[in-house]
Amino acid sequence: MRNRLAVLAGVYAAAPTGVADGITLPVTVWENGQLIDERAAHRVRTFKVQGKKKAAALASGTEILYLPAQFPTLESVNVYNGWFPALSRGLQLVSAFANTAVKTPVGERVVDFVKARSIGPAGGPDAAERARTRTHAVAVARDGSGAPLAEVHREGPSIYDITGELMAWAGHQLARGRGRTPGVVGPIEAFGIDALTHGCAEIGLTRSTP
Repeated sequence: MRNRLAVLAGVYAAAPTGVADGITLPVTVWENGQLIDERAAHRVRTFKVQGKKKAAALASGTEILYLPAQFPTLESVNVYNGWFPALSRGLQLVSAFANTAVKTPVGERVVDFVKARSIGPAGGPDAAERARTRTHAVAVARDGSGAPLAEVHREGPSIYDITGELMAWAGHQLARGRGRTPGVVGPIEAFGIDALTHGCAEIGLTRSTP
């Protein structure tokens, strides 16, 4: 039976500056066994997070590249961004408007102006700001009919801290010769599921309840 996987990343993480800039860029998804491009925030899905329903918009994610290779029965893999749960539906409308507007010279200039005003300062949030935010990731596997098969929740520090810590951990593993597969590969293929799970626990990613 073919399976589908939906991933929600960073419900409580601070918003990256690339959200506004990427609203007119295509989002690549793994759909029906192939990579296809869709409009950013074209779809909105709700996930249960700490007892509440949270909306998230379709976004880019590397999961679409390495999960199908590791799990061939995955027919579809989609990633959703939940940084602004309450604004996900609005983001869907903004994406539709922006992607239509950029097809004309005047509309493109307007969208570029708005994006320039929306992007925050370079460098990302400081340590104090990162300490106030948390990351909650959800992965839901469904069968071909859409019925849920499994659901996993992970919670940890700010998504910025998680990214930096995981990159440092991966570099440390490679420096010690613990890489399993050379080249550009996903984390499971590079280090193995057991080592990756241990590494995530080291940086503070723990299993949590829905």
